[in-house]
Amino acid sequence: MNSWPGPENSWEGVDAYFTWANNAGLLTTFVIIVAAICIGVIYAAARHESEIADKHK
Repeated sequence: MNSWPGPENSWEGVDAYFTWANNAGLLTTFVIIVAAICIGVIYAAARHESEIADKHK
């Protein structure tokens, strides 16, 4: 294992806690929210592009 930058800057013992990571309901909700945001952005961009294309025919 790489020991750089040395023992004084070791990551040993460092933990991350995500209290919702083992909850399927919250993970599903998070995925649905992110998917809705992505679909909303794509829809808004497509609508805008369609309006601009109609104006410049």
